[in-house]
Amino acid sequence: MSYIIKGNLRGLLCSDCEIPVSGTSVKVYKTFDRVNETRLAVADAKQTFHQVSDVELREKEKSLLAEAQLQDNGDFVISIGEKSGYEGGAVDVDWYCGNNPIKIGPGPKKDLSLQFHITTLQPMYKQNENGEHLAFFEYRIDPKWFCRILTLLDIWVVCGIVADCETKKPIAGVKVFAYDVDLIQDDSLGNAYTDSNGKFTIVYPGANFRQTLLSPFLNVEWPAGPDYYFRVESSSGTVLLQEDRTRGRQTDRHNAHNCLCVKLCIKDGGIYTHDVPWFTSVGNFSITSDIDAGGKTLGTKFGAGGTGFGFFSSVKLGGYATKKVPTAPASALYYRFLYSLDNVTFNPVTATQMEGTALKVATRQITWNGTTAFQDVVIDINQPASIADSVPADNFPNPIPDHVLHPDANGWVRVDQPALDNGFYGSLFYLNTNTIIGGGDASTGLTAGVEVSVPEQKNGRMLFIQFQTTDDPANPASIHLNTQSLIGKIYVNNWNEVNLLKLEELFANGGTGCSPVQSQAHVDFTVDHELINAWNVGIWSNSIGSVSGLPSNTNSVPPISSARGASHILNLASPAPYTLTPPYSTPWPSCAYSLTLNTQRKLTTGEYNDQVKTNQVIFCK
Repeated sequence: MSYIIKGNLRGLLCSDCEIPVSGTSVKVYKTFDRVNETRLAVADAKQTFHQVSDVELREKEKSLLAEAQLQDNGDFVISIGEKSGYEGGAVDVDWYCGNNPIKIGPGPKKDLSLQFHITTLQPMYKQNENGEHLAFFEYRIDPKWFCRILTLLDIWVVCGIVADCETKKPIAGVKVFAYDVDLIQDDSLGNAYTDSNGKFTIVYPGANFRQTLLSPFLNVEWPAGPDYYFRVESSSGTVLLQEDRTRGRQTDRHNAHNCLCVKLCIKDGGIYTHDVPWFTSVGNFSITSDIDAGGKTLGTKFGAGGTGFGFFSSVKLGGYATKKVPTAPASALYYRFLYSLDNVTFNPVTATQMEGTALKVATRQITWNGTTAFQDVVIDINQPASIADSVPADNFPNPIPDHVLHPDANGWVRVDQPALDNGFYGSLFYLNTNTIIGGGDASTGLTAGVEVSVPEQKNGRMLFIQFQTTDDPANPASIHLNTQSLIGKIYVNNWNEVNLLKLEELFANGGTGCSPVQSQAHVDFTVDHELINAWNVGIWSNSIGSVSGLPSNTNSVPPISSARGASHILNLASPAPYTLTPPYSTPWPSCAYSLTLNTQRKLTTGEYNDQVKTNQVIFCK
C-alpha cells in the first residue's frame, strides 16, 4: 500500500511576509523518539523545530523512509512505497536546505550543509480513487528560526508592500530599489517589482553593503547592518518616491536586522491618470521649470545637471502617452517627436535618430508558468518588433521576452494597450542628439600651450523638440492629429573638450619620449570648451606624493585662464605666478612621476553628467 504526503514549506520573515523555501529536499523518517512519539505528534511545531546535529543525523539516516525535492514555490510530494514497511503511523519530517534555503537571491555562499527537524507528524490520510493514501502538510518556519538560518548563510532580505498613502490601496507593477547609507559611497542593495498585492521581496548577499571603495582593506559596515532608504519607480522608470538618505539613519532603519519588513506609501498612488498626452521632460528635467530660456539646466536633479549645464549624447524624452486618443476613445494612440534647429522647420525623429539601447516605456502584468509575472515593453530597433498588443503564451520558455515596439518610417510609436499605468508614463523616446547636432574631436590641428583662437573654438546649438499624437499615422491631415503647443528647448554641445598636455623635455633635441627629465621641466597644456566645468594639472609620484599649487580652474591666475579653460607653458623650476609644494627648485627624488591634465565638461544627459577626462604623461627624474 502506498502513502503520499503533499505539502508546502515557506519561511516567515515577519507576521505578514513569507517566501517559498527551496533548498534541496524534505525528508521523512520513521519516528526517531518512539517512546515520546504520541507527545511529539501533538506538540506545537514551533517548539520542535531545531537544527539536526551530526550525531542525530547519522542515527536518523538508518530510518529514512522517503525524500522529495522541493519545487521553487515550496511544494513537495513525498511517496512512501510498500517496500518501506510503513503502515501510516507518525513520521519525523525534516528539511534539508544545504547552503541555499531560498530560490531567489544571491545563491550559495557558505560551505555549509544544514538540516532541520520540523516536527513529528501523524498524517491524516484519506484513500483516493487509485487506492493511494493521501495526506497534506503545510508549514511556515517561524521568523526567529528562518532569519537565523539566513544569517548563517549571510543572506539579507527586505520584504515590503507599496500602497497609496491615502486610500491604502496596494500598488502593483512598480519597481522598488533598496540602498544603504555609507560613509564613502551609498550601496545599491537590490531591486524588485511589486506583485498584484503591492508586495515585493529583495534578497541580496551581505557583501553588497559591506564592501566600500577601499575593500577588501576597509569594510566600514562590518559587523553592523545596513541603513536602509528606498526609491520607487513607475513601470516606465519615472521616480514616484525618493526617500532622503538621512531616512536610513533613523531608528527603524539604522543597523537593520537581516530580515527587514517595511511599508512604503506613494502620494496619489504615483500614477498619472490625466487624459491628455503631454511631453514634459528631458531626462530628469522638466521643460517648463528646470531648463532656462537658453536651453540649460537651472540646477541639479537626482544628481544630474547643475546651474548652466547643457546637454549632450543621448537623452530620454519623457511625458505621458495615453492608451487611447482623448478625442477618439475607441482608438489606440500613436505619438512621435519632431525636432528643429531654428524653431520654424520641424522634422520627425525617426529610428535613424534613436539611441541603439533598448528604452523601457512600460510594464505589463502577465501569467507566466501559472504565476503572475511582469513583462517589459521596450522600444528597440535591434530586436524584432512584436505583434501589437500580443501577450506571450503561459508556457513560453524563460526568460520572459520583451514586448518590442518600433517607430514607423515617420517616427510614430503605437501605445501598447495591455500596459500598466493607463499608458506610457515616463520615458517615451531615446534621442541620440549626435545624429542632429554632431561633435567630435575639437583638438585637431591645435598645439599644447597655445590658446585656441575664436575661429577654432567649437560651440553647440539650440535644439527644439515638439510632440504630436494621432490615431491615424498614415493620414497627416487626420482630425485627431494634435501638436503640443509647448516646445522643449535644450542647448546641445557634442564636441569633446580640448585637452592637450605635453612635457617638452621628453622630446627635446630629438628625444623619443623616454629621456629622463632633470633640472628643467616645461609643461605645455591647453584646455578649451564652451561649457567647461572643471580642469586641473596634477603631478604625483610615490616619492613626494601629490604636488599642490598647480594650475586649475579653482587656482586660476589671469591672463592664462578664461571661462572656456586655459593655455599655458609652465616651467616647473620657475612656476610663477604659481607656488608649488614641494618646489621643483628643491631637487625632487629620482623616481617615476605622473603628470595629468583632468577636464570635465558642464554637460548632462539629464540623468548623468559628463565624466572626467584624464590626459596622462609619465616621466622619470
